[in-house]
Amino acid sequence: MHRPYGMNSIRVRRGNRYLSPLAAFSLLSLMVIPVWGAQVRVRDGQAVRLKLRNILTTENVQTGDSIDFDVTEDILVSGHVVIAKGATAHGKILDVKGAGKPKAKDAEVIFQFTTVHAVDNQDIPLRLAPSKLRKAKSSENQVVERSPIPGYPSRLIGAEKGKDYVAYTDGSFEIKASEAIVGVPTPAAAPAAPASPGSQPAPTSVATTPASVPAAGLTPTDLGPEPASVEFSSTPDGADILIDGTFVGSTPSTLRVTAGRHAIEIRMAGYRSWNRSMIVDPESQPTVRATLVKD
Repeated sequence: MHRPYGMNSIRVRRGNRYLSPLAAFSLLSLMVIPVWGAQVRVRDGQAVRLKLRNILTTENVQTGDSIDFDVTEDILVSGHVVIAKGATAHGKILDVKGAGKPKAKDAEVIFQFTTVHAVDNQDIPLRLAPSKLRKAKSSENQVVERSPIPGYPSRLIGAEKGKDYVAYTDGSFEIKASEAIVGVPTPAAAPAAPASPGSQPAPTSVATTPASVPAAGLTPTDLGPEPASVEFSSTPDGADILIDGTFVGSTPSTLRVTAGRHAIEIRMAGYRSWNRSMIVDPESQPTVRATLVKD
C-alpha cells in the first residue's frame, strides 16, 4: 500500500543508524533556519584601523573631494562583528596647498575622517581623537599630510597608498549584527578558581590583539561591562607591553582591557623597564605613554 509522503515517511541515515522522524525534522530545520541578528551597541571612541585605498597627493585631490579607506580589522562587540574587515570608510579633503608647485615649501593635504560602513549598512561617524573634542571644527580633528612620496620623477607631497591610520567612532550607535564569533583564542588563561590571599590575580582580562577582540579567556556570554580600549605607545617604538606579567603586544598598539587594577610594564632591551599600576574604568579610553630611559 502506498503511503503518502509526510512526517512518518522521513528517515535520515546517519552512519549506520536511521534517525527518528522528529530528530530528522529537527536536523533539517537547523540547516535552513538562519541565525537572527543581535542588537549591540558600538561605544563612543571605538578604535577603527584603516588603510588608505589610493595614493593621496596635492596633484590628485581638491578641497571637498571624498577619499576612501579600507577597514583592516574586524570590530567586535560581545563577540558580534559590527564593522567588518574590508568595509569602506570615508574622509573629506579640507584643504590642498602647493598644487602645481613642485618646489612649494608649504605643500600639504589636509583631510578629516567622516564615516565608516557598519554591517547593517549604517554609516557611523568618525573622528581623529579617542575623546570628543570641545569644538566640532577643531584642527585637532584634521590629518595633515606633507611627506614627500618617493619613486616619482617630480616632487609629490601627500601620503602613499596603503598608509595606516586609526580613527574613532564619534558617538554610540546601535548596530544589528549578524555574525557571532565565540571562543576567540588568546594566550591568556580562562578564569580560574579564586586565588589565595596575597597571590597575583590571573591575567584573565587582557586582550592580546587590537581593540576589536573580546576580553581574553571569555566567551560573549561571559562578558560583563564593555572592556576599555587602551592605547599604548612608547619612546622609542617597538617596546614589549606586559599586562599583569603577560606579554600582549608591542608599542604602538591599541588593546582591549577589562575594568579593574592592572600592573603595566613597558620594556625594551637596553632600556630601563617602565612600570605603573593602572585602574581601568569600563568603557573608558585611557592612554599609556612611556618614555624609556637607557640603562
